[in-house]
Amino acid sequence: MIQSILLSLAILAALYGILWLAAPKGNLLHELLHLPPFWLHILWPQKDFREEKIVYGSHRRQYMMLCMPPSGVPLKPFVLFYFHGGGWQFGAPEQFRAHAQQLTGLGYVVLLPSYRRIPRYQYKHLREDLTQLLLKAREVLREKGLPEKGAIIGGMSAGGNMAALAALNRQELEKAGINPEWFKGLFLLGAPLHLARMANTFSLRSFAGPRKEPMFRQASPYHYLDEPVAIRTLIIHGSRDGMVEYPGTQEFAEKLRAVNLEKTTFVPLPEGTHLDVASWFFREGRARKALLEWLEGFSR
Repeated sequence: MIQSILLSLAILAALYGILWLAAPKGNLLHELLHLPPFWLHILWPQKDFREEKIVYGSHRRQYMMLCMPPSGVPLKPFVLFYFHGGGWQFGAPEQFRAHAQQLTGLGYVVLLPSYRRIPRYQYKHLREDLTQLLLKAREVLREKGLPEKGAIIGGMSAGGNMAALAALNRQELEKAGINPEWFKGLFLLGAPLHLARMANTFSLRSFAGPRKEPMFRQASPYHYLDEPVAIRTLIIHGSRDGMVEYPGTQEFAEKLRAVNLEKTTFVPLPEGTHLDVASWFFREGRARKALLEWLEGFSR
């Protein structure tokens, strides 16, 4: 019995290895096969920062983790929001402590937000969550007397979409009493930014609804580039991304450059995949170097 189980496991491992090597870049299968090594770096992070759970609503997903730099690390004057990925459906802030470890180590007060999920909830609900979590964050920062000149906001994959929607929708910010100029920087990593250029997947339909409906347009950050914006922006995307189509991000970057009163930096990764970008927090390479150098620019 044990021998049969071991043989089956060996066959499965061999099959996985063959597929891992054979699956070409640029499709979902390649990305999924490369997830296990990625998750190993997320599941057992080093953690020397202090954290606190902040609730901003009654739903169990409406909270964020406030992560404070280790003792002795000088605080940066900017708070940093990092929205995790997961297709608007998966992941939780607690699973992204390894990212917070990197950022708190630089001196940033980091907020890892959570929000309600598809398919039960759609963009209109997530938009409400964005407004509420931003208002709660500002309240908590004031209560704790944390020094801040402004906020840097960003995220990976669907998290980048959420960050862009938070920072670029001036109308929603002003309606909530938040000055759009509070956001000093925006970083978008492998993010779905031009939804009309994406495949018609279940996740996209669940999040944004039918393509011809107004909500679909409202859920696309590209929609908010019809007027000038002023926010220093970094965009990193792999040309062989198998989850978020590269041409849509390229088009978004070009349009943002045309309307942005601040600098827009677009860093394409030739032959780079979705996970090549997502692995910035543990893997040396162009994505990590670009993000850390961009953040360093706020200290000058």
